Amino acid sequence: MFIWPSDAPGGEPFDPPLVTAVVRAEIGGAAVTLSQPLQYRQVDPVRGELRRSVDVVPAVTMTFASQLELVPIDARGKARRVTVVLQSNSQSPVSGSLKLDLPQGWIAAPAETPFALQRKGERATLSCMVTPSEKTAPGLYGLRAKAFVGGQVFDQSQQVVAYPHIQTHRMYTPALEQVCVLDLKVAPVKIGYIMGSGDQVPDALRRMGLDVVLLDEGALSTGDLSRFDTIVVGVNASSARPDFVAATPRLYEYARNGGTLIVQYQQQDYVQRNLPPFPAQMAARVTDETAPVTILAPDHPAFTVPNRIGMDDFAGWVQDRNLSAFTTFDPTYIPLLESHDPGEPPQRGGEVYARLGKGHYVYTAYAWFRQLPAGVPGAYRMFANLVSLGARR
Repeated sequence: MFIWPSDAPGGEPFDPPLVTAVVRAEIGGAAVTLSQPLQYRQVDPVRGELRRSVDVVPAVTMTFASQLELVPIDARGKARRVTVVLQSNSQSPVSGSLKLDLPQGWIAAPAETPFALQRKGERATLSCMVTPSEKTAPGLYGLRAKAFVGGQVFDQSQQVVAYPHIQTHRMYTPALEQVCVLDLKVAPVKIGYIMGSGDQVPDALRRMGLDVVLLDEGALSTGDLSRFDTIVVGVNASSARPDFVAATPRLYEYARNGGTLIVQYQQQDYVQRNLPPFPAQMAARVTDETAPVTILAPDHPAFTVPNRIGMDDFAGWVQDRNLSAFTTFDPTYIPLLESHDPGEPPQRGGEVYARLGKGHYVYTAYAWFRQLPAGVPGAYRMFANLVSLGARR
């Protein structure tokens, strides 16, 4: 492998060009140029001859331990730990120092951290304390990691895609951590999370400073659910988690005894199996992430406590307003939001609320699983309000 300095483009992930051998010759008086990508050839005792492309790689790559951090405006001026993992791609030892490019007025302590990597593949985990300026305005900011090695600068993150049946591909992006500074409050609720087909919402809840426990089959079937203020059901859990389906009566008993149950968007089987607490049908979807939204119950706690929600909170969304919304539903449900794609009728079943005994039930088809990893401030504020319903026992 060859080693490059940090002269690669930033922005979107890119796969570096192939290393190519070029031969220029003259044949019969005509100039001819021949080129062929370089390959490394080896013999595997089971699979036979293998050929792999020769890649140009950075001597050092790095990745932030977290790709996104939240800084509530009340926490500006308070130090927080930032961690970067470095990896050597070099056959020989490399040493240098790591620095962070910070927004204006932010401080890192220490400002520079030394490192030494002795062999290819070795990793080092480095941390420093970063203090955002007390004057930082709400918005999205970026921290960029840079490794200084012998007069060269490396600042790329490397993702390797490697399987026995294909060529190895190395994708590169700038080593960045996104920081969202926002006006955010959340009740100190304890959350049980039922993972569905896979999402990053539990990580988002932990970014809010909440205690999150992933619930397995044993916890759902026999565990003490009353220890949670709020239970959140992940996307498509009704299709991916038979144990969730079987535990639905227990979950509604939990809610009736004072718990809060929040169900994110599900597939058609959720209503076909009569899993909602009251009758409903679903099929609607709002694909335009910029579609206007109307708050139908502005005085509901979902929009007032602990964050006052307004139209600005629906700005900057990515890929869909909602998916698998209720189309018709029992009058026991209170519709909370209205939206629709251009030319479509108003849709009021994207987020509905129902009182269950002493507790709360919310079905929300809005695309939180996309907005929260993307760092959409309004999505964090609204989801914080939903989980905070669990504090209203």
